[in-house]
Amino acid sequence: MGIIQELPEQLANRIAAGEVVERPASVVKELVENAIDAGATKIEVDLEEAGIRLIKVRDNGHGFYEEDAPRAFLRHATSKIRDEHDLFRIRTLGFRGEALASIASVSHVTLKSRRTEEDGFEMTLQGGVVMAQTPAAANVGTEIAVSQLFYNTPARLKYLKTSATELASITDTLNRIALSHPEVRLTAFHEDKELLRTSGNGDIKQVMLAIYGRQVAAQIVTASSKTNDYSLSAHLVRPEVTRSNKQYVTLILNGRSIKNFALTQSVLEGYHTLLPIGRYPIAVLEVNMDPMLIDVNVHPTKREVRLSKEKELCQLIRETVQLTLREQRLIPSVKPKERPVNRTEQERLDFTVERTPVTDEPPTWNYPIPREPVTSPSRWSPTPLVNEAPEPIVESEAIETKGERLPPLDVIGQLHASYIVCGAEDGMYVIDQHAAQERIKYELFYEQLGNPDKEYQLLLLPLTLEFTQEETLAIEEVAPLLKEAGLELEPFGGNTFLVREIPTWYPQHDLEGTVRDLIEMAIRDRSVNLAKYREDASILMACKRSIKANHPLNHEMMRQLLHDLNQTTSPYTCPHGRPILVKWSTYELEKLFKRVM
Repeated sequence: MGIIQELPEQLANRIAAGEVVERPASVVKELVENAIDAGATKIEVDLEEAGIRLIKVRDNGHGFYEEDAPRAFLRHATSKIRDEHDLFRIRTLGFRGEALASIASVSHVTLKSRRTEEDGFEMTLQGGVVMAQTPAAANVGTEIAVSQLFYNTPARLKYLKTSATELASITDTLNRIALSHPEVRLTAFHEDKELLRTSGNGDIKQVMLAIYGRQVAAQIVTASSKTNDYSLSAHLVRPEVTRSNKQYVTLILNGRSIKNFALTQSVLEGYHTLLPIGRYPIAVLEVNMDPMLIDVNVHPTKREVRLSKEKELCQLIRETVQLTLREQRLIPSVKPKERPVNRTEQERLDFTVERTPVTDEPPTWNYPIPREPVTSPSRWSPTPLVNEAPEPIVESEAIETKGERLPPLDVIGQLHASYIVCGAEDGMYVIDQHAAQERIKYELFYEQLGNPDKEYQLLLLPLTLEFTQEETLAIEEVAPLLKEAGLELEPFGGNTFLVREIPTWYPQHDLEGTVRDLIEMAIRDRSVNLAKYREDASILMACKRSIKANHPLNHEMMRQLLHDLNQTTSPYTCPHGRPILVKWSTYELEKLFKRVM
């Protein structure tokens, strides 16, 4: 007698629920996405006890046929797939036919629905079993109430997080759906407390305003790009506003919010050195593509997808983000605190009005030679001249420069021998001299190291490097990779190797450390990422060779530093992402001194 038997339908649904219904947020996601697929333009979500006691979703979609309602709760029953070819042309959010069956198997469900041409009805289920189906008054659309979630799976209930954590997960889910579908008016309440409200007018900036607030919304920069395969719309928040994790990077493919490490990494690479270490951007990227190029059937919750041309999309995202931010003046502005803004004021926010001007093209201007007052070095002031003699005042004159990214600045002096204070027509600027020269040196070194030639130079004295036995065995394995990087190690007995020549682009300041770093990278990754290595080397060299804080500069040195900074591609942050300069606008200064109210 055999021992293999087919599982009962209810038990199979409970097992499937472990994949589809991980937590209350999973239920919210599936129900709201079903409403969107049903053509809803208005969706309301009500929650109690972070969704454990109740999740109710109402929509104004086309509703259920009464005869379809019981079939909707059967496993693998769906109106969105007819044959296997449809799997490769998915244009809806739900299609697997598992959601309602899985949800109903671990909860009590009440369904009310009505189509325009039919009478309304109500159906109740417990543990996936239909208990009753009767006529009922109902609005056009559907209302699904899920209560007592996981009542028959106590182990699942036991391992839920705190109510605050579960509610945060639900909010994040709703936020991503709202960003994916700005044309849908979405409201959500938790025990009469509003979690989210969007207007449904199709403007994704308004959705970002509702989710992130006015400070973030005022910093949004939008760009678009297109290839034969992809259409990309990027809504990027300037790096003046950052977060401590990556979850604020939202990826939307064909109206579906997804997770994809490679695409998220491409966004971060686009921000490049504009972000401080350990900080991440806020960004929403909408990608539209042929459904044939995407497989959304690789995960039960449909959050992870597989792309057939992922590298091409990564490159498009990286370049779009990088070029868009490069065209902006990313100068943080110091602003006095303002009173909180209520939602009605937020909804009227005009995104075309920004206090810090943004231009698509770098402005053209003349760089004046500023006057430098001579005062004591003990307080904020220009640093004393080396010979302590006063420098003659020089009348302003114009200097022709190319590719200016900064406004015209008049050097006023130096503060604490660390910061350069400048005046401009639109306010006052303070520049961190170390960060400024880090940016200048970084771009100089990166250009030199990023375009290596095939020339080599013999070392006057060969480098002698000793390794452990384990490292020696690994070096023998990665030797071909190191040779491709221009590094040839000559065995010299035991665990010792010689390096007799190096590429001319290798940095010279710490040659042995450079060589060891490259070898360790090859051993660790079993590959040599020359681009990353050159960037890391450029940052290291720029930091070590830049002027430090508490370093006196005279007038010409400060002026030359600003001139060189203005020629860089991104004069707003150092290679570590820290700001180089900050601004106090004339309006903000007048407000501080109560000249305006």
